[in-house]
Amino acid sequence: MSVSPKLVRASRIMACLSCCAALAYVAGEVFVFLMPNAAHALGAIEIHHTGTDITAAMPLTYRAAALAVDLVPTAIMTWALIELYRLFLLYARGEVFSTAALTKLNRVAALMFWQVLTSFVAQAPISYILSLSRPAGHREISLGLTSYDLAFLFMAGVVLVIARVMAEARRMADENESFV
Repeated sequence: MSVSPKLVRASRIMACLSCCAALAYVAGEVFVFLMPNAAHALGAIEIHHTGTDITAAMPLTYRAAALAVDLVPTAIMTWALIELYRLFLLYARGEVFSTAALTKLNRVAALMFWQVLTSFVAQAPISYILSLSRPAGHREISLGLTSYDLAFLFMAGVVLVIARVMAEARRMADENESFV
């Protein structure tokens, strides 16, 4: 099946943006933990999902340990962005309803869901590790579900439904072809 040049161009652009976003996401997470003063200056801390204000006054070993925990949801998000990159490359080749494209779209939806879940769970150890330099009685464990998390879960659901609709359209097309 041939796809329009506009879809090919848009898919290639989105593939490139997905790849860049994967790299930027990892770099941004490392930046927030290892260079918190610079991250504060750029406003990156305020949008971070740990629920804890990360500062340069915290020992580097604690920030590095918290980063190690944070790399779990970061890896899942990066994987989702890499799957998006691969999906857009399939679209650019005209594989819009292929099994591979539908598999990748389903995987993106699942990874979006798992990223929110692991990010939520990771908040507790991250907040505790970052508060270890405080005196006893002033340490904390925090959990929080933000509107960002809820919106992301909603988008994961939307992507999952779109993948199912595309799979159904493919099934119906295959069924119609078998009658000819």
